[in-house]
Amino acid sequence: MRKTGALLLAFFVLAAACPRAAPAAGSDLQGEPERPDTEQLVRYFDTIVFGSEFKGVNAFTSVRKWTRPLRVVVREFDEIVTPMAGGRVSRRLEAAPVSERHVEYVQRHLNTLAELTGLKTQDARNSRWPANFTINFVPPLQLANPELADVPGGILQKLAAQGGCYFLIWPDDSGNTLQKAVIVVNKGRTPERTAHCVLEEMTQSLGLPNDTNPPWPSIFANAGAIQQLSWSDRILVRTLYDPRMAPGMARADALELARTIISEIIAK
Repeated sequence: MRKTGALLLAFFVLAAACPRAAPAAGSDLQGEPERPDTEQLVRYFDTIVFGSEFKGVNAFTSVRKWTRPLRVVVREFDEIVTPMAGGRVSRRLEAAPVSERHVEYVQRHLNTLAELTGLKTQDARNSRWPANFTINFVPPLQLANPELADVPGGILQKLAAQGGCYFLIWPDDSGNTLQKAVIVVNKGRTPERTAHCVLEEMTQSLGLPNDTNPPWPSIFANAGAIQQLSWSDRILVRTLYDPRMAPGMARADALELARTIISEIIAK
């Protein structure tokens, strides 16, 4: 499902790198009921990094991740409804101030992901380079508005069909290093669901595109609305962004390396 150079992947919330040391895995999540072992986590890594939940969307066959700073911009929109002849109405997006609550969600999750990955983050407004990590909060009926992303409208319609949230990511010319992401969030959801959605899409946009239903807490689960990365989620992110896990590494080699990295993290 590649159009206009984009690698298009998405997650709909239901009813919805690492030079710096990360905190000890699970240090803030001691109450988790079950923790998988190394082999379970390797299989989990395989599913999340190299799986695809959508027909027509090619699964990754090699490691794809960010290596450059995330230049972040957060945008919020309202919907302007204008009556027309014959009882019809016109609906359009209008830029609105970003709510403090939405800024807090993004900043909190961005801090967590930056710590786990070692990626630098920048406020795009203070950079001489354009934003490459855009997060949009929009009304539910505007999720597929073509102004949100430069891709064919039919793609956005498909991604927005379930009324949740989605993301799109673009690799560079090598096809292995991610260089741009657009996230679209339905701001009509409850605060809890919105916070979960923002974390889910931001995490998946880093090169962990798939979801699954493990028997332990996870941001990648189809059900639930956790608002912080679980112990296993943190291990997956740290594994992908370990400096030894190079962009373009073939799946088989990446899984063998993942086994080593995960074993090291658990041992600590």
